Amino acid sequence: MTFATPPAIRLGALLFGVATVTVSWWHWWTYQYTSFDLAFYVQALWLALRGQWQVSLLNVPLMGNHAEPIVFLLAPLFALWSHPMLFVVAQTLALASMPFTAWRITQRLGIERVSATLLALATVLTPATFLVGIYEFHPEALAAPLLLLLIEAKLAGRLGWFWLWFGAVLGVKENMVLLLIAWCFVFAVLDARRGARWVRWNVWPGLVAVAWLLICGLVISPWLNAGNVDYLELYSHLGTSAGEIVRGFFFAPQRALGAVWHALSSGNMVWGLLLPLLALPILRLRWWVIAAPLLLQHLLSWRPSEWSLGAHYPAPFIPLLWIAAAEVFPRLRAQRLVATAILIACIAGQFWFGAARTLKREISTIDERLESRAWKAELLATIPPEASVMASQPYLSHLAKRERVISLHHTLKGLKTLSRAAYQTPTPTDVVFIDYEDPTTFNVAAGYYHPRMKTADGRNVPSSDRLLHEFLRQAKWQTVSQNAVTLLRRGDPLPDFTGATAPIQFDESTTLRAVQLAENAAGLHLRLSWDFSEERERFPWLMLVLNDGKVLHSFTKGLCVAEAGAGRWSEQWTVEIPRSVPSGEYALHAIFYDASAAMWRGQMPPGDGTHILHNLDLGRRQIAPLAKD
Repeated sequence: MTFATPPAIRLGALLFGVATVTVSWWHWWTYQYTSFDLAFYVQALWLALRGQWQVSLLNVPLMGNHAEPIVFLLAPLFALWSHPMLFVVAQTLALASMPFTAWRITQRLGIERVSATLLALATVLTPATFLVGIYEFHPEALAAPLLLLLIEAKLAGRLGWFWLWFGAVLGVKENMVLLLIAWCFVFAVLDARRGARWVRWNVWPGLVAVAWLLICGLVISPWLNAGNVDYLELYSHLGTSAGEIVRGFFFAPQRALGAVWHALSSGNMVWGLLLPLLALPILRLRWWVIAAPLLLQHLLSWRPSEWSLGAHYPAPFIPLLWIAAAEVFPRLRAQRLVATAILIACIAGQFWFGAARTLKREISTIDERLESRAWKAELLATIPPEASVMASQPYLSHLAKRERVISLHHTLKGLKTLSRAAYQTPTPTDVVFIDYEDPTTFNVAAGYYHPRMKTADGRNVPSSDRLLHEFLRQAKWQTVSQNAVTLLRRGDPLPDFTGATAPIQFDESTTLRAVQLAENAAGLHLRLSWDFSEERERFPWLMLVLNDGKVLHSFTKGLCVAEAGAGRWSEQWTVEIPRSVPSGEYALHAIFYDASAAMWRGQMPPGDGTHILHNLDLGRRQIAPLAKD
């Protein structure tokens, strides 16, 4: 038996690592990350190295969100290189180690060399692995390489290494204990006649896993979470309490079965894991029993990301289904043919439900993203490193190395994370950074952005626009708006101005008094003057549209003077017109609309009134007023 790694595996691991880090860095650098998770870990370790534990992003310590002590292993590296992408690089290196471990496992299983090489490469070629790798940083992603190492230690009979990897998997996330308890149970049955060995390999690890489960459930979570994140809400469709959910499995099983069926029929996680391996894992029941408790946790949830490829949730199942397929190989006569088919299926899967489809579409937007990235980076660079910040989600990891950083989506939602409890409006930060075109923060499907609504327990929650207004009205702000990004700093607001434009009535409490439009080196510069009444429930968003009679080019500003109370207020907005917009004569339209209602109804672009402001010759950048509409 030889464990010398074939060159193809080294090359495959290298290419996977380079591709994953390149795509991940591009997404991070161009502000395409879609959650606050990376920022949470960045802030957590940055604070921990300074002797502080409360992470402001979720208002919990690191162990209060999930029990993930393995993250602290990165603290020494983070002390040397405190860059957010350290986490992603470390995660990528861990995932890239999988083909090497898989190769050693195939040799122990007696699989012939070429087939073993192809099968080992499948661990990183399967669509799920690359998607996990480029989905920011999540400790759960580390479960994939660690479980593979645990499997190898079991096959090799190395108890010390087994305990090391067993403990490491426990430290990945508290729900890994479900998988490991099932592991100990399955192998306790299979190894029942092995005497003392049976106890060392199954009983003691099982007891440790149960003890960790009790510690997490009875001590760590109640003490450190304190109701800030309510993960039980993911199963609210099965019952209103843990007891009701458990009883429902016995007295109303159709609810749980319906949830599982919905996840299997609407999501692609199970199929995306199974089909690239030619469904061979179906033939090894033991690994499905081990995966079952954790798999059911995801399939029973109402959250689509839990049962779809694209997030970190498939990570623990990648090694389990892979070893299930690998154990079938010694019985096959045409090993090379099947291994080749698996490799082809993995590559095809990248285009079917993997990252290849989205990356192909993304290539056409490179120039546009580079343009917007440049001026967004300039705005971010003006934020002092010691300033407290509230920001949209793609920018949080860039701003996380500070004592107080808040995710805008919490304020917009008005409820705690995965909870029906009210989110207490925080005191104003020094800076607010809002990207109104960020679909992850202004997410209607996730409930982050909404009109006025009523919760299941009958409480009224103001609209997201109103909640943001209530946060901002606590202080005075100096505002800079460029395209869809608004940067607010503490300070005196802009003075008012007068203009000749006819007033535009948004509703009975909001009137646009005047508009001034001027040429700007990057595009257009607008000044707007508003009148607001004492209390208002609707808050105007502004969209500009360039119309040449053939094509419409739209530019979203977002909320107009969201911080304004009663009285007269003015604001300025710079519109940078991308190079992709051709020269020519355009009519410039302004659309004012209630976005919380329009987006909730799916009416985008909105159907509210349109006002023609000016004629614009984009080639010569000359602006001529039109007749008043």
